Amino acid sequence: MFSIFDIRRYEQNVLPLAEIANTKNVQIVLFTDQWGSPVAKYASHSIHARIEAPSAWDSSVVTLFVIEALIAAVQTATWKESRDRMKSLEQLIGKSKMFKKFS
Repeated sequence: MFSIFDIRRYEQNVLPLAEIANTKNVQIVLFTDQWGSPVAKYASHSIHARIEAPSAWDSSVVTLFVIEALIAAVQTATWKESRDRMKSLEQLIGKSKMFKKFS
């Protein structure tokens, strides 16, 4: 499975990537806006989020909310595996000393 994020002003290099993935039978999960990325024709799943806001800038709030809700749902459904993976990742990060450890 392969996730692609393609929001308005769609990236030209993402479409060929999706085409290649599709020829390899890779399932694509597309996160896009309400208008829909051209990648949608290759996606197994398309999640459209409303990004238009009453300002000069589009908003990423709804897209981020959807992603966090999906992460929470997957984590809940697969907690044992998620817990083990998180412990392993935390140990690796701790060994790297990349981040300050808080008591």
